Amino acid sequence: MLKTFQLTTMLLIAGVNSPATANDEAPREIVVTARSLKDTESDLKACLARKCPPDQDIKASLAHAENQFVEGNYRDARSTLVNALGRNRKHKGQYPIEVSDLLRANGNVAAHLGEANVYRLSVLDMRDTLKSALKSNDYRVFGAEIEVADSRMKLGYLDEASDKYLEVEKRALSVGLPQVAAIARLRDLSLRVQRAETEKTEFRKKEALDGIDAFLNAPTGGSEDIKIAAEILKSRLDRASGNSETADRLIARYASLGGTNRPVLLYSTPIKMNEAQAARAMAGGSDLNRIGTQVVENRWVDVGFWIGADGKVDAPEILRNKGDTDWADVVLKAIKTRIYAPLKMEGDDASLGVYAIERYSLTAQYENDVTGTRIRQRSPVARIERTDLTG
Repeated sequence: MLKTFQLTTMLLIAGVNSPATANDEAPREIVVTARSLKDTESDLKACLARKCPPDQDIKASLAHAENQFVEGNYRDARSTLVNALGRNRKHKGQYPIEVSDLLRANGNVAAHLGEANVYRLSVLDMRDTLKSALKSNDYRVFGAEIEVADSRMKLGYLDEASDKYLEVEKRALSVGLPQVAAIARLRDLSLRVQRAETEKTEFRKKEALDGIDAFLNAPTGGSEDIKIAAEILKSRLDRASGNSETADRLIARYASLGGTNRPVLLYSTPIKMNEAQAARAMAGGSDLNRIGTQVVENRWVDVGFWIGADGKVDAPEILRNKGDTDWADVVLKAIKTRIYAPLKMEGDDASLGVYAIERYSLTAQYENDVTGTRIRQRSPVARIERTDLTG
């Protein structure tokens, strides 16, 4: 359990899975070994034809939906997941983990489609599925509660998200799960940093720094990994204010320890977009101000980039795309600012690096009251959803 939540902590803060390691020699080649879309479709059909058990059905459905998503067929992926839920939701008592995985995947795909309400309900259903089948002090139930808070943050209900994180922290401590409590607190601190970055007020900055300092003085989980996660948040906030000393100390510490096994993001500027459109929507007046002017259907890019041994990002590029890519300039610009902890090298080979691939989707949430009618329309404010595709 500890290992699981230590890993989760770093992923929550760094937002990076484990990219494939590759030698930094020219030409640098990426080898993809995943099963093809045709193969996973055949696997699922064969599974259903032989009336396979629910866990096998879910596994085959998730594999096929993932391939459909990677190929950019978001609506097909969602149909695969919805159909799988229709067949297997009734088995949630026997297979709570598997059904919760289906619900989580359904929510993630829905978010890329702008289906905010489906995303919200899927996360809640995922949580409720685990709560109904597992013990109340099971760490997976608490992890699901953290995901509920994450969903409130993503949907813009920041105060609700903060309250939820702190509630989970308190409950986790009461049942003897300090690592879970620490993750919940770190998510709240991450939210505070985000608000300080976007609202740019002294109040938000002080709130974030005070919270981080309090955690560093008495880390809830007590482990070094958890303290480092808080220091990463502080370095991010300091660097945004023009102070790079915190980040420099972290880089030096990682280097003295021989580097990290996986990329740990220390700093990145946020993706900035839609400021003009958001202001127009907030201005009110004509209904035209509240109608989206940007095409967001079938707009995605896969961005690949190398992370060098020194933690610097080398030339992010668009590997694949659907639709125009003008909107993706802000993505490439943000990735170029990333600073990772130095990577652990094998032997004397200082040329090793890691290659990461990330999917970015341009979308906008569906709303029912955009122009005062019952006709469902896209929000005028587009957003970008990210998924790590690194193998």
